[in-house]
Amino acid sequence: MRIEFFGHSYIGKKREFNEDSFLCADFSGNHAGPPQPLYLFAVADGIGGHAGGEVASRLAIRTLNDNLAQRLGQGGPGLDLKNILEDSFHQANRKIFREGAEAERLAGMGTTLVAALITAKLATVANVGDSRLYLIRGNTPVQISQDHSWAAEQVRRKLLSEKEVGRSPFRNLVTRSLGYGPEIDVDSFRVPLLDGDWLLLCTDGLYGPLPERVLVKFFKKAGRPEDACRALIKAADKKGSQDNITAVVVSVREA
Repeated sequence: MRIEFFGHSYIGKKREFNEDSFLCADFSGNHAGPPQPLYLFAVADGIGGHAGGEVASRLAIRTLNDNLAQRLGQGGPGLDLKNILEDSFHQANRKIFREGAEAERLAGMGTTLVAALITAKLATVANVGDSRLYLIRGNTPVQISQDHSWAAEQVRRKLLSEKEVGRSPFRNLVTRSLGYGPEIDVDSFRVPLLDGDWLLLCTDGLYGPLPERVLVKFFKKAGRPEDACRALIKAADKKGSQDNITAVVVSVREA
């Protein structure tokens, strides 16, 4: 497979600070074992005010990258990428929780985190919080990650309709985030990849104002990941996004 990618973060028009962070990393030549393509993509949305949220999202991304690099470098037979990715999330959570407890100005900080580790024809995905990963295949966008939010839980349990949730003052409440406690539950998934697939990792500042049904058109028109990424962020901003807007777009093609 040939993997191409582009990421961008935009502060938006409603926020004074950008609490989002993202990562695009190529580990293809930096891991033990047989040579193979290996990429890491991630998006984080900080929580806890301009100081705490910004610190938490950056710390999550940096820890994810560093821990993954260390684990991959150790090698060993049969690398379990799902286990390595989940462990990196746990390491990031402990670090954020510890720093939040030690510094008064960072008390209560946290962050969402969604990540995809791509090798050969498989994406290993993990997430905590409500930042999302979509698989766009043909004319169908499919949300792979699972939102950890009050709104999503009400809809999943069929307690409220999406329309009712949209009117609630709790609609933006995140129910699971890195840094909230010393331990965290991580959702993880394995997604087979096909020629022509696209992946979109994004914060709620992007998907909030853009319904899923309109996402496909941005990939149909795009020749490159950069084209799709910039068009998506511009569209979310034009639709009046109330938050920072961050996206990473990945295209999968036969080599």
